[in-house]
Amino acid sequence: MKTHYTIIDGYNVIGQSEELKAAAKESLEEARKTLLLWLVNYNARQQSELICVFDAYNTSGVESREYFHGIHVIYSKRDETADAVIERLVYDLYDKHITRITVVTSDLSEQHTIFGAGALRISSREFLLELQEEKILLERELMDMNEDKPRLRIPIDEETKQRLEALRRGFK
Repeated sequence: MKTHYTIIDGYNVIGQSEELKAAAKESLEEARKTLLLWLVNYNARQQSELICVFDAYNTSGVESREYFHGIHVIYSKRDETADAVIERLVYDLYDKHITRITVVTSDLSEQHTIFGAGALRISSREFLLELQEEKILLERELMDMNEDKPRLRIPIDEETKQRLEALRRGFK
């Protein structure tokens, strides 16, 4: 079975979402965190290796990495673009026999580069639609689980429930 990697150009996705763009105007940190939370929920159903790359967040000069609820997050080093990090990841991870890599970006030059390296591409807008669809499916599944879950093992009328509750609490 192939390992599936999805590599996301974080700021590219933020720039394609009206909601995230509005959040970024107030706080870039908040927009990043919102995107990462969306990715966590998305990955709950997808079960792939998600890697989200952001341009030079930490300006200390070195690349930094963190693990956010199952999502690998990479901040490029100073003067290195997210595109360069994504290209390096694709070249490092790709093996046609054991991996499948999808890159989420709307950057045209990046698309040509990753195609040449064997990765697939999905535009940021398409990915945002997929995130929305997955959110709806997850909400439906949760509703179905709550509807199907029996509240009591034995169906009883309201009066009996009240009498049993009174006994449980020590009232007669």
